[in-house]
Order: sequence, then structure tokens, then C-alpha cells
Amino acid sequence: MKVKVRSIALIRSLLGAGELEVDLADGATIEDLVARLVEIGGPALAPHLAPPKEESAHAPLRIMVNGRDITVLGGRRTVLAEGDDVLVFIPIAGG
Repeated sequence: MKVKVRSIALIRSLLGAGELEVDLADGATIEDLVARLVEIGGPALAPHLAPPKEESAHAPLRIMVNGRDITVLGGRRTVLAEGDDVLVFIPIAGG
């Protein structure tokens, strides 16, 4: 199946493109997609896509599927479907 992956800022820079079409096996999860993105972007991307070391920690990485944050879906176990639109980014804040 194919999913559309959009990225911005640092993630976009490391992937080398703001939008990719990624081919995954049927029933693939966000975790499978993250592994595929590391294959595409190389080892420099891996630490930015890694889950937090402590389960209670808030990861700066945000992943949204069809406009919904994966934290309200199934987290990294969220199953993807053909044609899903996935946004991957690290929010930036300032003051």
C-alpha cells in the first residue's frame, strides 16, 4: 500500500523532500513507517524519530494521520491504510 508522507522543518531537511509517497506492506503501522523513513533519510534522521526513552516523557516529534495526532489514535501501533496522509514534524516554539 502507499501512504503520502509530508514533513516540515528539520525532518523535511533530513528526508530531502517535503512530500514522499512511501510503499508499505498491508497492515503496516506508524512504527513500520518510521523504520522506512530512517531507511530513506539515513542514520542522521533516526534520533529525531526515536520514541522517548521513558514512557511518560513527551516526545517533541509529532506524527499526524489524516489530521489526527497519533497520541489519540493507537500511538506508534496505529495501523495505516492505503492513501493515508501522514504529517511528520517537530514543533517549534519561541518566546
